[in-house]
Amino acid sequence: MQKSKHIDFLSKETYKKDQIQQFCRPSKSFFTAKKIIPIMIVFVLFLAFTYTTRAVISSDTISEQFGNVSVVEQLKHLASAEDRMIQGQEQGRINILLLGIGGENHEGGNLTDTIIVASIDNKNNKLGMLSIPRDLVVPIEGVGWQKINAAHAYGIALDKNKKPQSGSTLATKTIESVTNLPIHYYIKIDFDGFVKIINALGGIRVEVPASFTDYEYPDENYGYEPVHFDAGWQNLSGDEALKYVRSRHGTSGEGSDFARALRQQQIIAALQARVLAMSTLLNPNKILAIADIIGKHVETNMQIWELMRLYDISKSVDLQNINHIVLDTSKSGLLVVDQNEEGTYLLRPSLGATDFSQIQQTAQNLVSENTQTNPIKTTEKNIETKLKVAIQNGTDHEGLAAQTADKIRNLSIVISDISNASQKGYEKTVIYALSENAMEQAQKIREILNANISPTIPEFLKKENVDVIIIVGEDNV
Repeated sequence: MQKSKHIDFLSKETYKKDQIQQFCRPSKSFFTAKKIIPIMIVFVLFLAFTYTTRAVISSDTISEQFGNVSVVEQLKHLASAEDRMIQGQEQGRINILLLGIGGENHEGGNLTDTIIVASIDNKNNKLGMLSIPRDLVVPIEGVGWQKINAAHAYGIALDKNKKPQSGSTLATKTIESVTNLPIHYYIKIDFDGFVKIINALGGIRVEVPASFTDYEYPDENYGYEPVHFDAGWQNLSGDEALKYVRSRHGTSGEGSDFARALRQQQIIAALQARVLAMSTLLNPNKILAIADIIGKHVETNMQIWELMRLYDISKSVDLQNINHIVLDTSKSGLLVVDQNEEGTYLLRPSLGATDFSQIQQTAQNLVSENTQTNPIKTTEKNIETKLKVAIQNGTDHEGLAAQTADKIRNLSIVISDISNASQKGYEKTVIYALSENAMEQAQKIREILNANISPTIPEFLKKENVDVIIIVGEDNV
């Protein structure tokens, strides 16, 4: 058997090499699948799918996506599905891995950027969701330590037949190793599926709380496309909905990850309402269109009868009270920011690079009685009291930004970005206080780094969505 080439996904140069294109098809699109699928879209779609499969259970397109069992065999199971148990049900906990990928029409399309473990406690009718960031460095079987979002791509690359299911299989094994949870099923959706489903539904209607503009939304020509949303009720197409949930640099307080999370929840509720509306369920054309889209853009190892049984179980779960945990780098978070020798942004467990015990404990308690309900609200409150700090290396000394981060990590701040400055040659470290309430922490940083706070802010930094920017110079080597 031909030996597979090893590709280092922690290297910045990796993504520029031709060899990666063997399993990540190139595209002219600017999008690199970053946060392409909102946090719960996949879960809503699997609920929607149960309706469409009931209506068009004989769809050949769909059946190809559900395990390796023929349609005839699956139909035999449908009559007895009510009496059969799916994996994890007897133990009282069903764990489902939700994956979002760019897909074949997007650059790096096999890299996963949405990784969520959805855990259903079928005995107490609870649902917990654990979001795992794409930059977390983990051990990948047969590969070594790499970013977790590369597991799916490696699975396909190392399979001589290049089957998409191989990517999902390796991703599942990797998540099981990190969380110490048995993953019973996976559901994977691509970027285009989200857009097409909303368009097939005729769009969705959401209430925009405040008008905002994002001047740095990426277009398809490697530039920026300003997007704007007016306050009030708006009808959004699939493309507009995607921009609404992906915008990261909006004005009017819409530039934070938590503001974006709220918008994602809006879209999820709107999508769910639209899918389950009688005007959709009684419209065979819409049902067939959605079924066809899901058949082409969704992959799962569940058989149809298992998915329908899962739907029956989920009907008793309170979807308005989901325990949603996001692994982050906040003061009470379980991760810390790191950087390799080439300056690549990485995340590692706060207890140590190889110690996933806290993450495993959090995963185990995801649906337990002592787990805080809806901690995302608490986290949001905590983050709002802290300043976001970006650290940029303004020298040719590799790893200097990460070293600087270690010096100020004990301050009441969130280090949101570690990267290289756009220009090199900084002799002195410079601190820029971008927000009105940043000066107090900027003074503390100045004392630690023995640096100066600039009285003016360059134009190219004014649009940065942080409170403080540190450009590290030669004086802090």
